[in-house]
Amino acid sequence: MTPPTATPPPRASVLHRYGPLSVVLAAVLLVAVLASTGRTDVASDTETTETGSAASQLPIPWSERDDAGLTEADFPENCDPETGRVMVPSFYAPPCLAARPGVEGGATSPGVTAEAVKVVLYVAADDDLAASLQSTLDPPEAAEQTRADLVEMMASTFQTWGREIELVTLKGTGSDETSARADAVRVAEEIGAFASVGGPGQESAYAEELANRGVLCIGCGLALPDSALQANAPYLWGTLQTPEQYLLNLGDFIIERLLGGDAIYAGDPDLREEERVFGVVHFEQDPPVFGGVEEMVAERGGDRGYEAAVNLTYQLVISDLPEMARVLVARLKEANVTTVIFLGDPIMPQYLTQAATDQDYFPEWLITGTVLTDTTVFGRMYDQEQWAHAFGISSLSARVPQDQGEAYRLYEWYYGTEPPAPKTIAVLNEPLRILMLGIHMAGPNLTPETFRDGLFAYPPSPDGGGLPTAPRLSFGERGTFEAPDYTGVDDMMVIWWDADATGPDEQGAEGTGMMAFADGGQRYLPGEMPSEPANVFEDAGAVRLYDEIPPDQVPPQYPSPGPGGN
Repeated sequence: MTPPTATPPPRASVLHRYGPLSVVLAAVLLVAVLASTGRTDVASDTETTETGSAASQLPIPWSERDDAGLTEADFPENCDPETGRVMVPSFYAPPCLAARPGVEGGATSPGVTAEAVKVVLYVAADDDLAASLQSTLDPPEAAEQTRADLVEMMASTFQTWGREIELVTLKGTGSDETSARADAVRVAEEIGAFASVGGPGQESAYAEELANRGVLCIGCGLALPDSALQANAPYLWGTLQTPEQYLLNLGDFIIERLLGGDAIYAGDPDLREEERVFGVVHFEQDPPVFGGVEEMVAERGGDRGYEAAVNLTYQLVISDLPEMARVLVARLKEANVTTVIFLGDPIMPQYLTQAATDQDYFPEWLITGTVLTDTTVFGRMYDQEQWAHAFGISSLSARVPQDQGEAYRLYEWYYGTEPPAPKTIAVLNEPLRILMLGIHMAGPNLTPETFRDGLFAYPPSPDGGGLPTAPRLSFGERGTFEAPDYTGVDDMMVIWWDADATGPDEQGAEGTGMMAFADGGQRYLPGEMPSEPANVFEDAGAVRLYDEIPPDQVPPQYPSPGPGGN
């Protein structure tokens, strides 16, 4: 596809309907250190390309060198012949690649020349909630420097095919739709960028406008149904699973391990004697946008014997949450729900659990892993009488000390110093890693299509499957999800809330109550969930915080080529 060169006719807004999720983005920033690392089609006015259409342009991986008649000399010097990956101490190091004969570079796409790839680093506008929260964690200038440093580190170790990464910082002019759309026009037309990393936390028009104009938007802070990513392919990329992807593992967990059993983990002794009755509380917009997801759950759940007694929704309007929580709890209690399935933001459970205690209602709480509801820092904010009966699944990695997290550790390895933004380096790193992996995998002919097909060719990592401290990362069509995957993490682990545990939360604050990872944080892809009862509220095998990365989960080690080389 050739992106439009003039302003295209307005597309019926696929993204704008999903509205602002400022508190969700705020939550991501508050616990930034945690970042790891049935399809409903939506019509799009922009022509889409067939997945794989650019495959013949992609570079040749180390694993295919013999068939291609290549030798070790054709690959970069920092290729590890034992692993076939670049010598970076990470399970997510990209494969060693050699340019495919006959594939030319040059000015292959808007924002790309023979010498450079132009990338915008978006900085939240002053009236964006994300801006004020970022400043309470790491100063904005520290975050900006950290992003630039991370790009430099990856550009020096990954392949950029002779091009520099030209970074242009853009501070948003406002968080409203008009400002967001105008900023996107500036990125596409005035700056002429190939990609934007980040976007407004309170307005999706930025991502929508960039997609309309053929510019990638990576980690733009939006929580969208998978259908929105498909409709805007190949321009939108995310770091967390879509709702449809979450629901695959959640469905396995409920069907295989909970359905038909008694609510033995409920706080109310009487409920423990009753067969589970499920009730769902989930975030929604006005007008509703997750109807397709609900239909998918009803259809597939019904085929497997699952049916919710009630399916309740709320909108993320902070001032309305206390009263809405009281209404929701009353309806759950009236429907004799024993097990509450919550899918939403990390703020609502504060009000929901308090309302449950006020109404003398003590069910099981099923954590689904949506938007950091699966963290210690937020778990401590919920009513502890209630959260002591919370368990479920999470796509996050099992916790390690802050300085052993992936992004922090790599920064120290390359530069020999602590990152300028130590509290938020993990969340800053995730979209940048997608950007740089895509450029590496695309080869010299960099376009949105080869960026997509390159990421789709990236081998699922770690080799052999996800580890407790290193979730599986993959893209494209791997048989994991029905639709092509434009986000990262694929697998999940079983978790439960240990109300008595003491220790640091994700920001280092000591306190009582910690998220526990069952079976050491063993991870499951969709379809792999065992059928025996979940090992929750059991100390045996549970981990709250690894003191250090277990030896069998340490990636290969290499000397640093950077200024902090060792």
